[in-house]
Amino acid sequence: MSSAVWKSGSFSSVLLGVMLLLSTGAMAAPNNTDARSPATGNGKDLIRNQASGEQPVQIAAGEADPANASEVDRPDDVATDIVKPGDWQYTALQNIATKYGCNANLNNKPVSQLEFARGLNTCLSKVEPMLAQQPGDATPPSVVPASGQPAVTKADLEVLTRLTQEYRAQLTELDGRLVATDKKVAQLQASQFSTTTKLKGEAVFNVTGLVSGGGSNSNIIFGDRVRLLFETSFTGQDKLWTRLATGNQSSLGSTLRFPSTTGAQVIETGGTNSVGVDWLAYQFPLGTGNAYVAAFNGLQADYAPTYSVVDDFTGATQGVSAFGEDSPIYKIGGGTGAGVTMPIAPSGIKSLSVGYFAFGANNPTVNNGVFGTNNSLLAQLNFQLSPQVEAGLTYINSSHEGGALFGGAGVTIGTNLANDNQGGITRANSYGAAIAFKPSEKLNFSGFVMTSNANRAGGTQNIWSYGAAIAFPNVDGNGSLAGLTIGAEPYVGGAGSTPFQLQGFYKYKFSDNISITPALIYLTATDETNRSSAVIGAVRTTFTF
Repeated sequence: MSSAVWKSGSFSSVLLGVMLLLSTGAMAAPNNTDARSPATGNGKDLIRNQASGEQPVQIAAGEADPANASEVDRPDDVATDIVKPGDWQYTALQNIATKYGCNANLNNKPVSQLEFARGLNTCLSKVEPMLAQQPGDATPPSVVPASGQPAVTKADLEVLTRLTQEYRAQLTELDGRLVATDKKVAQLQASQFSTTTKLKGEAVFNVTGLVSGGGSNSNIIFGDRVRLLFETSFTGQDKLWTRLATGNQSSLGSTLRFPSTTGAQVIETGGTNSVGVDWLAYQFPLGTGNAYVAAFNGLQADYAPTYSVVDDFTGATQGVSAFGEDSPIYKIGGGTGAGVTMPIAPSGIKSLSVGYFAFGANNPTVNNGVFGTNNSLLAQLNFQLSPQVEAGLTYINSSHEGGALFGGAGVTIGTNLANDNQGGITRANSYGAAIAFKPSEKLNFSGFVMTSNANRAGGTQNIWSYGAAIAFPNVDGNGSLAGLTIGAEPYVGGAGSTPFQLQGFYKYKFSDNISITPALIYLTATDETNRSSAVIGAVRTTFTF
C-alpha cells in the first residue's frame, strides 16, 4: 500500500471503532484510574470505550491543559479552519508526537485541519502497534517495556480518541484520498512493464528528395526509422540502455549529379526494416564522475559533451542534416569500449573526458578485437567559461580499415576524398574546438572547427571542417524550434572546391508526442572535384512515446 498507515492498519481500526461508537450512542465515563497509569488490557477496546466526549478529556502526554474548559466540553467543536500553536488540540498532538516518536509534521506553524488530521493519522499508526506489544498487567509509568518503547497511558489514549472524534471528517477525507491513491498505484503496478525499466519509443516518417542537383535516377522517397529504448536503473544513479531499432531510409548521395557522401541525413539506415539491437550501454557513477561502457554501437558523444545547440542525441527532434548535428570529430570512431568524464572545478576547466572504442571488438580474427585496427582514443577538456558559455578542446587518435573516417555514427558525412582509405589503413590525429553560447532561453549559438592529419597509402592529407548554428527554442511559446546551420563538411584541403552546407529547419510541435519538421539543405559543392550544387528537401514527422 502507499502509506505506513495502511501497512499497520491503525487508522482503519481506530477510526472504525470511534465511528461505530458514535453511531450506536455507546458512551462510558472514564474511571478514577490515575491519568498517568499505563493502559492495560486490549488497547483497541480501550480507545473505543473511552470515546465518551461527555466529560472533559485530560491532556496526559504533556502538562498543558485546555485553555478554555468550555471548548473541551464540546467534542465536535473545531473553532477555525486553521489549527495553530496554543490551541489545545495542537498542544495535545505535539506532546503525543514527542512522547511516542511520531512525526506529526507540525513544525510549530499553523496548519490546516486536513494537515492536522494527517499528523494525527501518523500518530495513531504509531501507537497501535505499541499497544499490541504492551503487557496486560499494570506497569509503573517510569518503566519502559521490553520493546524499548514507552508505555501508552490510558489518558493518552483518551486524548487520541478525543482528537479522532473531533477530526473524524478530515480523517475520513484523508482515508478517501489514500484509497484513491492506492487504487491508482495498484493499477500502475499491475500494468507497468517493469519495476526497474522504462520503455521509451520514437517513430519517424521522412519524405525527402532532391529539389535540384539530382541525376537522372533521382526520386522522392518515403523512409522511416523506429527505436524502442529500454532504460533500466538498478540503483537510481545508474542506467542500462538497450535499444531496438529498425528503418529503411536510404541515402540520396548516389542520386546526386556527382555522387557523394555529403548532404547525409541523420536517420539514414539503409536497412530493410529488420529489427535488431543497435545500442547496448551502461552508465554508472565513478567517484565524483560518470563512467560509460558500451557493449555495442557506442559513440564518443554518448559520454563527452558536444557543445552544439541543435544536437538532440536522437537525430529526430531537431535538425535533419547529419553534418549539422555537431562537430564531425564526434563521428570519428565508436563501437565497443568505455569512456569517463571526471569533474575538476565548477568553472574554468570544468571536467576531463577520456574514452576508447573499437569496431569489431567481438571478432577474434587478425586486425580485429578490442585492440584491432578500427579504434579511436579520445581526450577532451571541458570548460565552463561563464554561466552562458561552455567550450571543449578535443583530441582523437584513430585507426580505420575498411570504414569511413567520419562514419562512426552509422551515417557518413564529408566528401568521398575525406573518407577514402585508398585501399589501406588510415591513421589519423584529429583536433577540435567547440563552443556553445546561450544568452537566453529564446536564443542559442554554437560553433566548431576541426582538423585531421590523416596518414594513408597515398601520403598525409589535411582534412578540415568548421561550422556554426543558431537556434530559437520555443519560438512559438508551444515548444517549437527554428534553427539554422552553416559550415563546411569534412574535405581535403587544397583538393578542389569547399563543400559548404546551409540548413534551415523548423520543428513545429503539435503536441508533447508529435512534431513535424520541414527542412531545406543547400550544398554548394557535392564533390570537391566537381563544383555542382544541390538542394535537398525533407519533411520529417516524429512520434515520441
